[in-house]
Amino acid sequence: MPIKTGGNPNDDVNTPTETAVNAGKNKQDEVAYTKIEQLKDGLLRDCGRAVAAGTKAFRLQLGGYGGSNVFFNRDGKDYRYSLTDGVNGSMYLAYTPKTAIKEVFQNKKGLKESDLNDYFMGTIVIVKDVNILLVNELMSKSNVKLHDVTTATRVVTQLLAQKVHSVGFDGMSFLSNVTGEPCLVLWHDDPAGAGMATTRVQTSLSQFTHQGQEAADILFDELGIPVEE
Repeated sequence: MPIKTGGNPNDDVNTPTETAVNAGKNKQDEVAYTKIEQLKDGLLRDCGRAVAAGTKAFRLQLGGYGGSNVFFNRDGKDYRYSLTDGVNGSMYLAYTPKTAIKEVFQNKKGLKESDLNDYFMGTIVIVKDVNILLVNELMSKSNVKLHDVTTATRVVTQLLAQKVHSVGFDGMSFLSNVTGEPCLVLWHDDPAGAGMATTRVQTSLSQFTHQGQEAADILFDELGIPVEE
C-alpha cells in the first residue's frame, strides 16, 4: 500500500482492493479487456442496486486529517476500480472494521501498540441514495469471470469502472481480496465528498472498539496479526 504524505490518504485505506502492480496486459488480460469492452449498457444497468442514504461503512487511514476520513482521490491510476479522468475521484469503503483493518495491515506480520495511535478509523455515512453496480451480479449475468475483475492490470479493471460510471452509476460493490467480504468504491467530483458522504465518527485505532472488541483484539483474534506493547 503506497503511503501518501499530502492530502487525506483515502487511497491508503484498502490495499489490494485498490492497489497492485500495473503490469502489461498478458493474453488473459487481453481476453478480459475485450469481454469488458463488449458489455452492453443495458446489461450493466440490470446489475445495479440502490444504496440508501444513511448507510454506514468504514475506512482506516494514516493520520487524522482534521477529523475527516472522506476523500475522493482523483489520482487513481494505481487503483483497481478508480476513474482516471482527472475530474472524478474514487473512495474505497469496507462494510466492516475487520476488512478495513486487514486491507491496510495485510502485509504486516505484527504491530506495536504505539503504531495504533497513528491510524484512524472513520465511520462513514453515505448521505444520499446512490446507485451501484454489483460485480458478482455482473459475473452471473455475463461471461466476465472473477479473474477478469481482479487482475493486477489496471487498464482492464479501470475500463470496467469507466463503463459503469458512463451509464450513470455512482460506484461498485465488489469483494475484498483479503477477507472476501463486500467492499464499496464510490465516485464523486468533489474530493471532500460534499453531498455524497461524511465522517460521522473518527477514532484513533488505539481507542477504537467494535461490538465489544478492541482493535488489538480484532487484529490478533480475527486477522492473525499480533500487537505487542
